[in-house]
Amino acid sequence: MKKINFISAAALVFLSLGISTSAQNVISIKADKSTRPLIEKWVEAYKNVKPDVNIEIVSGKNAQADLTLVTTETDDANIIYVGRYALLPVTTVDNPLIDDIQKHEWKEKDLKSLFFVADDIDDEYDNSKSRKNNLANKLTVYSGNSRTSASATFAAKFDHNATEFRGKRIAGDDVFLLSAISSDKEAVTFSSLTNIYDLQTRTLRSNLALLPLNVKKNLSEALAHGTLDDVISIVENQDNDLVAVSDFGFAYNTINNFTDAFLSWIINDGQAYNNANGFLRLSAKDAQTQLYAIDSHQAKLLARNNK
Repeated sequence: MKKINFISAAALVFLSLGISTSAQNVISIKADKSTRPLIEKWVEAYKNVKPDVNIEIVSGKNAQADLTLVTTETDDANIIYVGRYALLPVTTVDNPLIDDIQKHEWKEKDLKSLFFVADDIDDEYDNSKSRKNNLANKLTVYSGNSRTSASATFAAKFDHNATEFRGKRIAGDDVFLLSAISSDKEAVTFSSLTNIYDLQTRTLRSNLALLPLNVKKNLSEALAHGTLDDVISIVENQDNDLVAVSDFGFAYNTINNFTDAFLSWIINDGQAYNNANGFLRLSAKDAQTQLYAIDSHQAKLLARNNK
């Protein structure tokens, strides 16, 4: 006999909003290369708790999934945030300009002139005779233009948008930005902690060099001599004008009890895996906000449908 699935009133709401429903105990997740190792850890750990739930990670531009990675903060009610990431400006040790790059600390106005097209109304950019400005003109900036790129997050930190970067835009995952600056020696980019630190040794990858930033002493020392864990400990608890930090999460494409339960588990228990994989944990306040969003998500959509 053919099985007929019962579709609840709540499911009808999601269908009307373009969100599909599923009663199967299978969850598919679309992620990028940077977050995939962390997601794999979550999936492995969750399997020990819920062995009857099957979770698969998919990739590819046209791949369809129940949950899709989102790396920028928005007001979209269909997104649940599960962690944070931090971005740092970086070059390679083989950059022939490395001595000049690391000679002095980079301030906010220096980073703006390095990474972004000058704003005609901003006097801070009108400084063509400065040492750092001349250096910036010699360096090629690489930024990403994919849907999951963190370029928008880095740009927003400095009051710009992702279309205002100098230099070259790279398609695909942001990890390819590091490949680009390895090939084009006189180049700089930015990347997340998980990409620029070795997750096993907890030290900066041997071929990379950070731009020294004009930040508080504890962070400056951690960036210069500390481990990944030293940097995370500070950035996770201390706001800084030069370190871009953003939430990342998942957008619902399919709604069911299995996706909600998995997301709740990540926020309650999965945070324990964030730091080890180069990501920041949600603050206690933000975690509670996301749990509330999961609990109230269905009710809000039902209420909206009944108006």
